[in-house]
Amino acid sequence: MFSVVFSNRFEILLDSLLERLADERPGPFGQREVVVPSSALRRRIELAVADREGVCADLRFDYLAQWLWQQIGRVVPVPARSPFSPALLAWRIHGLLDAGTAAGDWVGGHPRLARYLAGADAAMRFELAGRIARVFDHYLTYRPRWLDIWAGGRGSALGAGAGELERADEAWQAELWRHIRAGLEIGQEHPAASFLRAVTAMSAADLAAAGLPRTVHVFGLPALPPLYLDVLRELSRVVEVRLYTLNPCREYWFEIVDARRRSWLASRQQDMFHETGNRLLAAWGQQTQAHIGLLFEGEHAVE
Repeated sequence: MFSVVFSNRFEILLDSLLERLADERPGPFGQREVVVPSSALRRRIELAVADREGVCADLRFDYLAQWLWQQIGRVVPVPARSPFSPALLAWRIHGLLDAGTAAGDWVGGHPRLARYLAGADAAMRFELAGRIARVFDHYLTYRPRWLDIWAGGRGSALGAGAGELERADEAWQAELWRHIRAGLEIGQEHPAASFLRAVTAMSAADLAAAGLPRTVHVFGLPALPPLYLDVLRELSRVVEVRLYTLNPCREYWFEIVDARRRSWLASRQQDMFHETGNRLLAAWGQQTQAHIGLLFEGEHAVE
């Protein structure tokens, strides 16, 4: 089951989580699993559980990417630690940049990258590798189609409006990604995609036999990448997935837009039901609105 708990108060969400955790009886060797976005929120939940139950025990915390990687590994063969984590990927990229420069290899075919590396010391190269690793991590979660196009050497993933500099940067990123994939001990498909395809064809009994947990509580994530959400929804066929999400307004606020947006809609006679409303929600709430909109897609319970 996939269910979402909304509230505009953190305290209400926390009370709901504590009630659900108290209802679970994992036994002396079992664990209750909670996914959090930060160590600070983990500590806050630990203190709240200890205050309510007398001790914080039988509770396991993970970050979402780590937890999902563990569940993927129960269904498809993957390394113990994700090779796509930025901390590991940065070192692999650093080695590829050094090798590509020293041998006059692939870097030489990309003048924009080659000029930067020619004037960079070791610290600058590693800093660049770390930044590229974080960008690729974002591509994996938000732009997997781009990486598929690059891995297959099928040309550009950018639209027709991209400029010359954007296409130059895309060219070296695409070639770098192909070198990364060639050096990894996995197939050309991301394990999350293999997982989704595998669990779609599995019965509930087969999924249960894979050793997946009975329940997971995903608490307080400010955003959820579509790829991760797809994995969670597939897992909800056999795992009880409960999301606890802060909603900045207790009323329905999806029709609130800023004044400029409303004027643009009015000029096209598309402003029906839209209002200016709270300017902070209109200006700063767009990412949260998109996040909550994704959670509403599909069939699931909402509290």
